[in-house]
Amino acid sequence: MVQVKRPSSPTSLPQTRVASEASTLSRPSKGANVLRTSDSFASATPVDAQRGNSLAQVNSLRLPIPWPGKGEADKIGWIQKAYPPAKDSTAEFQKLNQAVRAGENVLPPEAKDCVFLAVGGLLSEAAPKEIYFDKNLDALEAQGLQVGRVPVDTDMGVEHNAAIVRQAVLEAAKNGKQVVLMGHSKGGLDSAAALALYPELKEHVRALVTIQSPYGGSPMAQDLLDNPLVRYGVGGAIEAIGGSIQAGEDLTYDSRKKFLAEHPMPAGIPTVSMASTSANPTSPLFVAQEYMQQRYGVKSDGLVLPQDAFIPGSKSVTLQGLDHLDSTGTTLNPFKPYQPADLTLSLVAMALNMPKGG
Repeated sequence: MVQVKRPSSPTSLPQTRVASEASTLSRPSKGANVLRTSDSFASATPVDAQRGNSLAQVNSLRLPIPWPGKGEADKIGWIQKAYPPAKDSTAEFQKLNQAVRAGENVLPPEAKDCVFLAVGGLLSEAAPKEIYFDKNLDALEAQGLQVGRVPVDTDMGVEHNAAIVRQAVLEAAKNGKQVVLMGHSKGGLDSAAALALYPELKEHVRALVTIQSPYGGSPMAQDLLDNPLVRYGVGGAIEAIGGSIQAGEDLTYDSRKKFLAEHPMPAGIPTVSMASTSANPTSPLFVAQEYMQQRYGVKSDGLVLPQDAFIPGSKSVTLQGLDHLDSTGTTLNPFKPYQPADLTLSLVAMALNMPKGG
């Protein structure tokens, strides 16, 4: 079992090391992920029912808030109209996810010939790696696969990070292996941008998996940065830590429209795009979820809408009950219906089951 270390600089991909005995012993056995009643809200216990009643009571207390102007109402979901639609493959995901939770290995044999690189989202450098993307990579590593994290500057713009993704892919491909890119949130944009900006990567990238990535933009980013006071405050804060306001600007509808018109995603790379919605009052992103629900009448994960998350022509997966942190967070929500490890194996299997070509 190997794990790729995070490189100290963008100039070199990490070397492999043997995982520690403690981490190996702590991994669950093959059947440890068998579906349990506590894993799904579908099998409600009396405690679950009581919790559901409590959430319903909280929901009934919501009051409509009059938001000024129409905001981004005309821009939401624009990408689904401007480009070929994604193919809804949620049913395929659910079938694979059930198999994973039953302890089955759903990955095709060619997974052994791939390197799996994770690309983190906006400001994710501030999160300890033990709680961000860790379980996702552990799941692949437990299958004997080579994994790593691309050292993007998570407070910098998409084009800046695309160059770092390019270098990481080329380094990983030196040994002849194909690369599977897995981008969470803005990391999905950085990954897709690398493929669009650097055509030489196509021969080395086997697949792309994006997780809750605002490929078409985000109403939260647009609304915040359309406010001059917020723009000034956010820009100053990001620049104070050595970043760039471009990191946020690149998530707006206006920026995404311009970038995609100039740099479309190349054809022939198997792509799976996952999005989710949540309306959980215990979520740290509940206020943002409510903002988008009340102002625009749309469901979201707190930061991204499914309408904006799907790369044209990709296989799309829409899940309920996950906020923007649940898919890659380690312990934020023990009651979430999908765990990062199972989620990753299922999405990767979907991508590798697609033929590469075009």
